[in-house]
Amino acid sequence: MKSGNIENYKKSMENIKFSDYEKEHMIRQLMNGGSANGGRMKGKLDIRKLGIAVAACLTLFSVTAFAAGEAAGIVSWNRIDTRTSSFEDLAKIEEKAELDITAVEAFSNGYTFDCMEVEEAKTQDEDGNDLRHFNGIDITYVKEGCPWISLSADPAEMYDDPHEGDTAVRDIDGITVYYNYTECLNLPVDEEPSKEELEREANERNFSISVGSDERYTDYCSSVTFEINGISYCLLGFDLDMTEDELFDMAEEIITAP
Repeated sequence: MKSGNIENYKKSMENIKFSDYEKEHMIRQLMNGGSANGGRMKGKLDIRKLGIAVAACLTLFSVTAFAAGEAAGIVSWNRIDTRTSSFEDLAKIEEKAELDITAVEAFSNGYTFDCMEVEEAKTQDEDGNDLRHFNGIDITYVKEGCPWISLSADPAEMYDDPHEGDTAVRDIDGITVYYNYTECLNLPVDEEPSKEELEREANERNFSISVGSDERYTDYCSSVTFEINGISYCLLGFDLDMTEDELFDMAEEIITAP
């Protein structure tokens, strides 16, 4: 992609602002399009280009600036000019993101590295003024016949993590790892959620509604999150045929990596 197109892409992404409410919808909005506040977008978006990893983790953590009352929204976008399909480029990606992370090229369950890129995010006040800027790293893993799995690594200072509603917690080599399983209801643009569904979303952290799909369907988001040396990690996938133990095992392989 030409540099001019990259800049236009980044600027267009910066125009998408997410409130504290909207970040709960952020994963599915990036998958299917849509906005909880301020209208709806039609059409499906390329999750690889938008970088779902950081967006996904925003549903599992609370942004520190929100908790402190400093920011009214967060904007994130992928540095698609940094994307690489070579795991050997990890050091270069770390240098660009100014992060030192832990990652593996392949997991023992057959998931292997596919691509990675730098993610950028910033918090803004109610007037759209930039407050804080963060860099992260997104890594995608694939396995034949299985859904992709994404690993994101971001500065832990970006998040205030109460972990309310986590399904399970485990200590791995001195690191606390949180497992979360979320039911995601996807609705067409012309279909409104029922009163009962809205009540579920308001009262159940592990249930979310997104608008913008071609038809009504439900899928499920599985994830594990943990922190190592000031870096927050989020390993996530949709409709995974995996138990929580298997996701914990993947987290362990990252935690114990040389």
